[in-house]
Amino acid sequence: MIRLSHPTKSLKGKISLPSSKSISNRILILQKIYEPGLVIENLSVANDTIVLKRILSSNEHNIDVQDAGTAFRFLVAYCAITSGKWSINGTARLRERPISQLVDALRLLGADITYLEKEGYAPLSINGKKLKANQSELDLTFVDSSQFISALLMIQPMIEGEFSIKINHKMNSKSFVKLTIILMRKMGFSVEVKGAHIRVKKERRFHGKFVRVEPDWTSFYYWYSMAHLAKDVDLCMVGLSQNNIHEEKKRLFDVGNKSLSFGENGDGLCVKKSKDNKIEFMSKLNYSQFPDLAPTFAVLLAALRAGETELMGLESLKYKECNREEALEQILGMLNCTFGLEDKSWILNAENFELKSETLFSTFDDHRMAMSIAPLALIQPILIENESVVTKSYPNFWEDLQTVGFEIEYL
Repeated sequence: MIRLSHPTKSLKGKISLPSSKSISNRILILQKIYEPGLVIENLSVANDTIVLKRILSSNEHNIDVQDAGTAFRFLVAYCAITSGKWSINGTARLRERPISQLVDALRLLGADITYLEKEGYAPLSINGKKLKANQSELDLTFVDSSQFISALLMIQPMIEGEFSIKINHKMNSKSFVKLTIILMRKMGFSVEVKGAHIRVKKERRFHGKFVRVEPDWTSFYYWYSMAHLAKDVDLCMVGLSQNNIHEEKKRLFDVGNKSLSFGENGDGLCVKKSKDNKIEFMSKLNYSQFPDLAPTFAVLLAALRAGETELMGLESLKYKECNREEALEQILGMLNCTFGLEDKSWILNAENFELKSETLFSTFDDHRMAMSIAPLALIQPILIENESVVTKSYPNFWEDLQTVGFEIEYL
């Protein structure tokens, strides 16, 4: 447990954000299947990526993915096309995260996958073999997870037969399917996208020797939240650019259109507190494409006393590292805010926001919940349990906070 505070409430300095684990995990799979000699620069050191790299580098067929959900999904597809008998398991929480849609899709291609315990969940047994498409179109409109589609796209060139994948345009996080397509094109594949149909051609022209992983935009938004709550801000996010391929950059103006200013120099994205410190709020925000940002913005809106805000697209939060809907409801309740489900939207009312000094917050064993809570220390000193969970995506988070004046006392 830590006590987190910031005496001056001023944020000034350069921050090197962690590398994108979304890009890193995809590149590791593509490297393993298609380009073993590829040099990956700036690979993420997040625990999820370390777990995936270790598994892909080993000859172990009894795979423990721990709590790495992305690695789990990508490895199910990888093992399905890779000769051998595999078993995949993970933590108790990972065994609560559904995998049936991906398994069903792979079975349409002939995959031999068996549930060892509960139907639709890990652990799995997989007999890897050559898969084959018997039709020109694989209808996957029943799949609502972008990671399932990404897993299938990355192995599509290894599947016998020419076919396109038809996806559900309304799926959550579809922007990450676009990310997968961009990376496959970088690896030399021709990817056709026609409406809801995607086809990765088998032929490939790749003459590069290395690929460099960009900084992680999702991690930037913890700093974005801090910048709104600080008195004075002059930050440079090294290597971050609005030209990066991550589409999370589009959410810069969800809150406070006039309260922060953004610019770029040779080092990266610069964030400053603007002279016009007026904060503007939107009455509705949709996070269906970027659900990992929702906890950060929900806590920020509460801290800014945003009044009533409708948050949409949170359906997938219950399947994350914790049930983030329930976690947010508890955290926001501790801040004297209301957060309730009405139809398919969550309504946040922050008019009565209150943060008492040294309030103790649980992280729910979830890295994103821990980092979403941290900016509150710019208002009052707070206590955070199990702070080490941040290693899943941002191992140096607490150290980076200390470089800009946060004080951490380990209790």
